[in-house]
Amino acid sequence: MKKRNLLLTIGLASTLLLSACGTKAAPAGNTEAGQTTAAVKKEVPTLNVGWSNELHTGNMHLNFLKPELFADRAIHLKPLNDKQLELIKDGEVIANINFIHSKGAAESVTMMSQGHMDLAYCSSTAIMTAYDSGVDVSVLCPIQSGGVAIVAAANAPYNTFEELVEYAKTSEKPIRGGYHSAISSPRIVLEYALRDAGLKVTENTADYEADVVLTDLKGISNLIPSMSSGQVEIWAGPVPNPQNAEAQNIGKIIARLDQLPEGKWVDFPCCTMNVMNSVKTKYPEVVAAMVQVTKDVSEYAQTHREETADLMTEFIGLDKAVLMKNDTTYQTTITEHFTNGMHTYYEAMSEIGKFTGRLKDQPMDVVMKSVFDFSFVK
Repeated sequence: MKKRNLLLTIGLASTLLLSACGTKAAPAGNTEAGQTTAAVKKEVPTLNVGWSNELHTGNMHLNFLKPELFADRAIHLKPLNDKQLELIKDGEVIANINFIHSKGAAESVTMMSQGHMDLAYCSSTAIMTAYDSGVDVSVLCPIQSGGVAIVAAANAPYNTFEELVEYAKTSEKPIRGGYHSAISSPRIVLEYALRDAGLKVTENTADYEADVVLTDLKGISNLIPSMSSGQVEIWAGPVPNPQNAEAQNIGKIIARLDQLPEGKWVDFPCCTMNVMNSVKTKYPEVVAAMVQVTKDVSEYAQTHREETADLMTEFIGLDKAVLMKNDTTYQTTITEHFTNGMHTYYEAMSEIGKFTGRLKDQPMDVVMKSVFDFSFVK
């Protein structure tokens, strides 16, 4: 009996030894519900990103229109269809991007405040207004400057900004003006320039003492129709809308930024790359990669203007000849010109009462620290 037990013991030990030698060791880790946890797979987030079909923010669409332009870069966007892209870094997908076609800055910041947009290309003034009202958002870098003009109806009895001012002062009725977005940079430029010239500007249509009555046209696509219908006789807008108004003989450009009084708006910055603070905190690598993509797109658009115009015709819906009249400067570098421009915007918006919350009566250094984050560029 003892001998039999000894043999059974030896056999069992041999079986266990062979089993152990023939099986790979399980990875070390915590277990939960009887399962072994392997290494945590790196999260690939999905971000909603918005831009518009114009020449301030719309160049980001080059990533859909001709992705091979940037495919050899370590960081680039790869389209999956006409609404989705993959953000690639060193051969790996680090984020999925959903493109949202925004009607303008007001819609973009509204969507950001509602949690429906994570990153937006839109006017810096809209982002400052959003932060003021309680939206935790940051400006990361500029994407362009210039490219804004004041347009009058083709049959208007004035041809320059100075002539507009003199006409408005003597007109029996207020001049009817418009803007495509309530918190856009072109709107701020238009209103401030008119006020700076001594005109009384209002949005109250019953104020017959006003020189200019402004109306929210609610979208870039309504700029030209509002003028052709006679709803307004002046507006300020981004390229290529002023050029298109002239091409259709509906309007005429009476002032570009460098033609406004005192020279304070020359090549003025307008649109920026902007992100929700929660996104930049949770996904800094993704945000940094998107900044690099934006830089590459801006550099291409600046140095290949004819090719860009040719590619963008279908997305914007205008002839190449109109797009070639683009006077926008594209770049993402943080310059003194840019920061001074943001200072001017803040002062102008403060003077016309646009801040009522967190930015009201704040010194500029507080504004810069609160709203602007240049760490992803530097």
